[in-house]
Amino acid sequence: IGIGSFVYLRRIIENLVLEKYSKVKDMLEISSEDFMRSDFKEKIEILKDYLPKVLVENKNLYSIVSKGIHELSEEECISMYPYLKIGIELILDDIIAEKERAEKEKLFAQFVANKTGELRKNI
Repeated sequence: IGIGSFVYLRRIIENLVLEKYSKVKDMLEISSEDFMRSDFKEKIEILKDYLPKVLVENKNLYSIVSKGIHELSEEECISMYPYLKIGIELILDDIIAEKERAEKEKLFAQFVANKTGELRKNI
């Protein structure tokens, strides 16, 4: 739960942002080259409409984790870990909720389409 965990937490954040970018890049007005050259806070800002709100509102999370990896002591990292874990859990909670909502919306849309077709046949 010290510096090593900070490396893992940073990878989670990076993967989340890069995954989201790959899904929405065609909807953005920035080239892949410019996006990849952007610093991480800028990447979060560019993707703010697509990322979990808690990450967008707390984009300094990435800087804190990076500072922990490169500059802070093991003890400092250990003392911050519980709070960073909460942040990552909140981000993941948002992602899970988004996926569950998308599944419900798809199921509901299929139901409406099917019932509409059935009811029209009976008229």
